[in-house]
Amino acid sequence: MDDANNFYSDITPSNFEYLMSFYLGTPAKKVLAIADTGSDLIWVQCVPCKECYNQSAPLFDPQFSSTYKTIPCNTISCSLLPQRSCHSSSQCDYKYGYGDKSIVEGYLSTETIGFDSTGGHPIQIPTILFGCTHHSKGTFDKNDAGLVGLGGGKLSLIRQLGSTIGNKFSYCLSSSTETSTTSKLNFGSNAVVSGSNVITTPLISGSPNTFYFLHLENISVAGKIISIGKPMQTNESAQGNIIIDSGTTLTIIDDNSLQSVESSVKSSISLPQVNDPNGAFNLCYDVSGIEASTQFPKITFQFFGGASVVLQPHNAFVEVGQDILCLAMISNGATADSINIFGNIAQQNFHIGSSSALPMDDANNFYSDITPSNFEYLMSFYLGTPAKKVLAIADTGSDLIWVQCVPCKECYNQSAPLFDPQSSSTYKTIPCNTDSCSLLPQSSCGSSSHCDYQYGYGDKSIVEGYLSTEIIGFDSNGGRPIQIPTILFGCTHQSNGTFDKNEAGLVGLGGGKLSLIRQLGSTIGNKFSYCLPSLDKTSTTSQLNFGSNAVVSGDNAITTPLISRSPDTFYFLSLEHISVDGKTIIVGNPMPENGFSQGNTIIDSGTTLTLINDNTLQSVESSVRSSISLPQVNDPIGVFNLCFDVSKTGTSIHFPEIIFQFSGGASVVLQPPNAFVETGQDILCLAMVSSGATADSINIFGNIAQQNFHIGYDLTNMQLTFAPTNCAIQ
Repeated sequence: MDDANNFYSDITPSNFEYLMSFYLGTPAKKVLAIADTGSDLIWVQCVPCKECYNQSAPLFDPQFSSTYKTIPCNTISCSLLPQRSCHSSSQCDYKYGYGDKSIVEGYLSTETIGFDSTGGHPIQIPTILFGCTHHSKGTFDKNDAGLVGLGGGKLSLIRQLGSTIGNKFSYCLSSSTETSTTSKLNFGSNAVVSGSNVITTPLISGSPNTFYFLHLENISVAGKIISIGKPMQTNESAQGNIIIDSGTTLTIIDDNSLQSVESSVKSSISLPQVNDPNGAFNLCYDVSGIEASTQFPKITFQFFGGASVVLQPHNAFVEVGQDILCLAMISNGATADSINIFGNIAQQNFHIGSSSALPMDDANNFYSDITPSNFEYLMSFYLGTPAKKVLAIADTGSDLIWVQCVPCKECYNQSAPLFDPQSSSTYKTIPCNTDSCSLLPQSSCGSSSHCDYQYGYGDKSIVEGYLSTEIIGFDSNGGRPIQIPTILFGCTHQSNGTFDKNEAGLVGLGGGKLSLIRQLGSTIGNKFSYCLPSLDKTSTTSQLNFGSNAVVSGDNAITTPLISRSPDTFYFLSLEHISVDGKTIIVGNPMPENGFSQGNTIIDSGTTLTLINDNTLQSVESSVRSSISLPQVNDPIGVFNLCFDVSKTGTSIHFPEIIFQFSGGASVVLQPPNAFVETGQDILCLAMVSSGATADSINIFGNIAQQNFHIGYDLTNMQLTFAPTNCAIQ
């Protein structure tokens, strides 16, 4: 909505925290609360609050708000809390903790939250989950009325606003000493950070999803490079060794790295060292009588993707007493695998925008080449470091991304070399008993404690191997491949099925959490599109696009809703009827007792034929027979019911007009190559087979039917768009 780009929050520094403003309740009360990208729960102190920290502003009184509601126990909302309990009131009680041992307790509730807008009047957002805190203990300040979790978990303000703000927000933290200044936290398109001095680094998927993980490659002090320890292989965010946290004051790095940084700083500063009067910091200087900024070395945090963040003196040093400046970094522990934190002192006077795992320009510029091969479509990408080019099946009907890996003793023959994980410096296996491993429909643990998978397909093909993470790359319009780190994929060591030698594996493009599309997610605006050339044009190439380049439009574009159904792997459509030369054949919908009345068809680029329920197929075949005056023959491969001898017809064959009518008025007209397939010399068969004997069977709109349509998936708006075109020239 337009409002999503017009509202904002004022940000004010206060005692080494940053407070953001918003409105709460009806009538609305203005609140100042800590802006914290390192947590999820939004909470304020509420009446009654007998055991709470002292707060300057009046406490929020839920009895005076007409829009306040408590959340009951045993609800999905209540289950989102990391720690909860139920008492006699049946309300959802929470206990929420922080890294500094602070704790708050209260009732999970909903309320209307408001923000100032550029239009002059507050924007009201109803039914936001938040915590009404009645007990608090910790390091909170009297100026804080609570805290706004801006993390990546489902309870955070950012996740609750979600697509409303395009999953984008940004902030600019002014110097912590300038307590009379105000900056802004922006949402939506106003949150895009741009300009010639902008640098970008990927956000890394990690657990817990509260945190925004980055990959810190090294720290340099006056040109001396200090390598940073990576998390151990048992940590799922193997690439994400640091989090960015506006709610943590200091920058925290592992002990070994900190000692090296301190040593380099000592070598670069010729000032008297003094002890920290507060006992918090290891390295402090007496700066009386000198211009401190002229004495301090250039400190650079080098993040993945070439993002060099140069810290000014006020980002790296903090005043702890009169004329005493200390290096504002402390240790997170004695081991190199601890997670580091990029705190708010380091973030001062940077405009920081968070949207997704890639810069948005890149998300709209990368693509995959699509090539037909033996009734399948192969898409290209790069895997590993150094990157190896891979061709794998593009499959919207499954989720797992996998390639055949060395060693692969019981595997189908593959023309291209197998992927060797030992030759890639960025390959990591996923351990058992992790959230990532639990996403698999079937997994087990071997003696190695790796997450072993067995993944099956509708044609009874099966692959087995280790769930892993790796860097995946795609070609881009800018000429160089775009690298996407820490993508979950399967390293297959055993395969059995109908795979072809041209395929190195398969890319799941479905709707489940393991699919490429879901892993890219908001990075690509939840949009992708493809155009499948005619299967017989094996020398042609088209593209699978992502982001705004995946929008399908034009006068001939038609749109039908995507239907939410289980399992979420599949993209369900509602096929209302099929017409053959104007004769309408009603298509059976799934039965109401199954919990749905729509979504009787899935669209699947990995299935060759179109499958429809038996009764409907018989009616379609009968109508096609009536429309084609050619000799019928048996299918030489024994798959199809209806085949014709076209040896004596030349080019004058009359094919009936076959239309698939999807909901929303989307009439998809199948050309002869979409509806018929050659199965032998001069033999054409109707490229449709039965999906089952009952009207409630799920139908499949296969890749033969999809040829030469530009097909766009918009998973935010749950729409599928078809536009007929010649995909060979896309």
